[in-house]
Amino acid sequence: MSTSAKPRKEQILEVAEQHFAQHGFAGASLSAIARDCELGNPGLLHHFASKELLYRALLETLAQDLMQRMDRMLADTTAPDQRLAGFVAVQLDWMRERPLAAQLVTRELLDNSERIATAQTRPLERFLNAALTLLEDGQRDGLLRRDVPALALLTVVLGSLNYAHIVRPTFERAFADPRLREENNWMPHMATQLLRLLQAT
Repeated sequence: MSTSAKPRKEQILEVAEQHFAQHGFAGASLSAIARDCELGNPGLLHHFASKELLYRALLETLAQDLMQRMDRMLADTTAPDQRLAGFVAVQLDWMRERPLAAQLVTRELLDNSERIATAQTRPLERFLNAALTLLEDGQRDGLLRRDVPALALLTVVLGSLNYAHIVRPTFERAFADPRLREENNWMPHMATQLLRLLQAT
């Protein structure tokens, strides 16, 4: 894999994203990442001194991208109901445009229970806090149901979108709904239904 036109660190992070998304933190191999970057292990370790530091740098890059998208949406959208739809749209766009990044973040949320206890930094925390605040504002403004804590709503949003994305190929074979044939039809439909479930009645 030759991507010599890119800065070396950017190249390493791009290749690492593929490996960590496909194999998780535990299953990804520095040697395999170095090989796909056309580097030896010493060359990779020159830029990132350990697997942990490479993974942290990658998470920080992904979290920054996700937060920039959230910041742009919040800057461009003032109506509370549009912000809620915008929050869901940010995630759908990210999943469509950066599927490996979305897969990696999903793995991180599922697999990091041991590492998070000793983590020195938590790159996704700013995005999660911004999302929680947005949902709390929606409850305060009477747009979202108040019989469920905002943190539970956040869990439902993140979990539902990720699960809907993951199960589509299986559901397509099991069910006759034509929207299941195309990701670009299925995910917006699920997002609409999710927003309806969250709305105050």
